[in-house]
Amino acid sequence: MSTSTHQRKYTLNEEFFDTWSPKMAYVLGFWFADGCMRIEKSYRIMFSSNDFAILSDIRDALGSNAPITKNNHDQAFDFRVYSKKLYAKLQELGGSRRKSRIMVFPYVPKEYLRDFIRGYFDGDGSVFFTEYTRTKDGRRGRSLRTNFTSGSEKFLNDLMIILRDEINLPIQKLGVYNNGSSLKLGYGTRDSDTLLNYMYYEGYQIGLIRKAAFVFKIPKYQKHVMRRFEVNTTLF
Repeated sequence: MSTSTHQRKYTLNEEFFDTWSPKMAYVLGFWFADGCMRIEKSYRIMFSSNDFAILSDIRDALGSNAPITKNNHDQAFDFRVYSKKLYAKLQELGGSRRKSRIMVFPYVPKEYLRDFIRGYFDGDGSVFFTEYTRTKDGRRGRSLRTNFTSGSEKFLNDLMIILRDEINLPIQKLGVYNNGSSLKLGYGTRDSDTLLNYMYYEGYQIGLIRKAAFVFKIPKYQKHVMRRFEVNTTLF
């Protein structure tokens, strides 16, 4: 690995996307969800999130010391890197400008699919419980749910097929999300359980702590998330 410092204000590993690894696949997945690329005066790649910590982890993975800045327009944080080489490699991997409605699921080696999918899930996914009333006896219950969202129908359909082939999740109709501006791929309790086990495998290297902390509250996942983040249970 080489870290470029020539004519740079900040460090950056410009070979980061050259070699597949769990961290590389995760960062790529997160970028597909919450990233963009621009050519203005220079070649710019940006990651955005409401969570400062995950951008800090992505910055560390990229070998950068560039600042993470507050975006006052939408109260999120932005992390930017500038590199023609990294930009070109990201294009080779399926990245494009104005990708939100046209992107397709990129080629990802099988052994890194779960990391890429977790990265995308951390950017444009959700996990939550929904409460309901049983029609049989009127008792209250709750169901675990997971969603992936995207403006690209093709991307979500590609993802659905991959999850079918990898972990036998069902093929289903996509739902409408965010007042029709995007689509969602959602799973119920049993399929969510399978999906979370797949993404949060023991020993995974990088992920959004806030989302992992929610998973940690589900007892069966505690050992995986605890070993990764050493979550303080008094917080919940």
